[in-house]
Amino acid sequence: MQCIPYALLIILACLPLCSISVLPDRLWVVCGIIAALYLIRRPSRTQHYLGCLILFCGVGLLTAHSISHTLSSLSEHTVSAEVTISELHRQRQKMQVSVNKVNGHWQFPAYKVWIHQVESDIYCPGQRWLMTLRLRPIHSLLNEGGYDSQRNALAKDVLFTGKIIEKNQLKASCSIRFQLEHLFMQNTLSSPWQGISRALVFGLRDRISDTTNRLFRETGVGHLMAISGMHIGLVFWLTHRGWGIAARLCRLLPIESGWRELVGWLFSGSYCYLSGMQPSAMRAMFALTFWLIAKRYMVNLSSIHILVLCVASLLAINPLMVLSDSLWLSALAVLALLLWYRWFPLPPVYRQGKRYFIFRLLHLQMGLMILLLPIQIFFFQGMSLTALGANLGAIPLVSVGILPISLLLVVAWPDLAYRALLFVHDGLYTLLFTLLTRQGGGWVVLTNAPWIAGVVWGGLIAGRFYWWRQFPISLSAMVVSLLSWRVQPADLSWRIDMLDVGHGLAVVISQQGEGIIYDAGNRWQVGDAGERIIIPWLGAQRITPVAAIISHRHSDHSGGLQSIKKRWPTLPVRTSYRYPRSLPCQRGERWQWGRLSIRVLWPENAETAGQNNDSCVLYISDGQHHLLLTGDIEKEAEQRLIELEKGGIPITWLQVPHHGSRTSSSSLFLRKLNPDIAFASVARYNAWRLPAKTVVKRYRSEGIDWVDTAQVGQISIRVRRAGTEVLQFRDQISPRWYHQWFGVKPDYG
Repeated sequence: MQCIPYALLIILACLPLCSISVLPDRLWVVCGIIAALYLIRRPSRTQHYLGCLILFCGVGLLTAHSISHTLSSLSEHTVSAEVTISELHRQRQKMQVSVNKVNGHWQFPAYKVWIHQVESDIYCPGQRWLMTLRLRPIHSLLNEGGYDSQRNALAKDVLFTGKIIEKNQLKASCSIRFQLEHLFMQNTLSSPWQGISRALVFGLRDRISDTTNRLFRETGVGHLMAISGMHIGLVFWLTHRGWGIAARLCRLLPIESGWRELVGWLFSGSYCYLSGMQPSAMRAMFALTFWLIAKRYMVNLSSIHILVLCVASLLAINPLMVLSDSLWLSALAVLALLLWYRWFPLPPVYRQGKRYFIFRLLHLQMGLMILLLPIQIFFFQGMSLTALGANLGAIPLVSVGILPISLLLVVAWPDLAYRALLFVHDGLYTLLFTLLTRQGGGWVVLTNAPWIAGVVWGGLIAGRFYWWRQFPISLSAMVVSLLSWRVQPADLSWRIDMLDVGHGLAVVISQQGEGIIYDAGNRWQVGDAGERIIIPWLGAQRITPVAAIISHRHSDHSGGLQSIKKRWPTLPVRTSYRYPRSLPCQRGERWQWGRLSIRVLWPENAETAGQNNDSCVLYISDGQHHLLLTGDIEKEAEQRLIELEKGGIPITWLQVPHHGSRTSSSSLFLRKLNPDIAFASVARYNAWRLPAKTVVKRYRSEGIDWVDTAQVGQISIRVRRAGTEVLQFRDQISPRWYHQWFGVKPDYG
């Protein structure tokens, strides 16, 4: 197939967008495209393919430049935009709009904006509005090992959050998808499983509870909620078979195979539209299309060829989709299955016949579980021990029962038929959750995905090609190297990591694979910093917490503690306020932890009200480098602390009190402590406009270096034998063009 090399070139050309730190100048990109057009016309095949690669790469870079320019030119401005509503989440009072025109100029490609705190009753997807919007560029929390929402937002063309200043309706009618969703919600109003079926049909998961999501994760069946090849293929198979049966009953309908395939393709495409055109669903739709074309015109396409064409087609539509986690998870899952069936096939006797269906399903699940294990650990920091048994029951129930019935509930039925469908629908869900509940509790936290990938994938390849017979010494050396790499001691003495948790505070002090958590971040409407940031970060860094110290009771400092305690129930907790089975945090407490000595400098009393001035202040030192953690103390506590420490204490690094508020960081406090570096935990778009400009100026006027998480993401201070280094996520830890600060940086003077 002549198109396969070009498809591979499109994929290769888009990959640099995942790793480059700075986009090359637009002029150089244009010059590269001109050179590419010259090479494409050369008779040499090598030069022709090189020209195509440069051309495709140039198109991707120009797309990224266009996105960056849009983010820079429209950020923090009020614009007049013609928009189409694409998503509406009534319960969370937010909606997503697609921007078609800005100030009368068409936007290509159209991009999306999230708008919060909307009057959801007056909007519906499909409506067109003329709005005056105040736009803020996309900005996310950036930490090692966490979900990179900024990168994934760019992959989905979500560039801004916005606030409506004025609005004027241009088109009142709602989209067909919304009307069908509304009908579905009416039909399933009495069902307790409505939110899950809505996710299966429309790809909208905002009404699935945290408890249900956790159960899906612990039993390994969460993939059934992501509309992908299984769902699209099932709809095609059902409509293909259904049309054949209907054609035999009704002579007026054409029965030829081509008609059945066309009807199946149309219904599958309709389902893809209902699901919101997600990358995994679009990939499956492209795969079905290419398979039908190959079958119709007798083109020799292997399964891997079709997968390559699918990924290339998606990237040709939007090169920035290369940044999407869901695209690569979907593609890797399909590739794993293809390799599993090719390298480890079932014996021929088990490949046919209904009685061997359970063996084929078991073989399928074994392949998915083994080959996707490192990927699951990388993204979710664990695996489910009960996934195999849970999927054996859940896949038939969902694919053959729940999904078809949920699709039937999208349309109107006579009352008797509707009640019968809903009865079966709820009965199947009851059976499913009975099965899953018995399989729950099998989640095991695992880290070190690269090492596990080397063992699992390397072991399968070595076994499949019998390398263990041909190269036993080389394989043994590789295994020893892997084990040595895992236990090899680093030159790192200890480290301090201020995590980017938005408005809140979470600092981890660690040494030799153990860590102390100082404050646990904020708690949000959905989830908290402990579950979403701190625990995944600790897993990614392979750090086991030995204690948690909560400075005071405010939710932006203690919000993630419950999740942390749930993960490590025996973890000792030290607080300055009353907390069940906590250790005291009172001036005079001190202890030695490895190479570090830890002293409590504040508060003076054992039990306090847990307010800002009651924050537990820690002084941590290795004898040469000194850290002061201050929580949210204000000027009153600062002054008293200076009085108590009359002799002075050397400070290398200072955690800025109270996120840089005017109530803290007095001039006397800074002059007496005189740290080298001050680091603050703040959110870019916080309601209090922290840090205060006057406070930042005060630090700089005292000759103290200022750094904050809003501008740089996670801040990591690493103490090595050869010296110390301060690393910032945006600039040193993960310098990528899509991690940059979009828009105008704050002017602190």
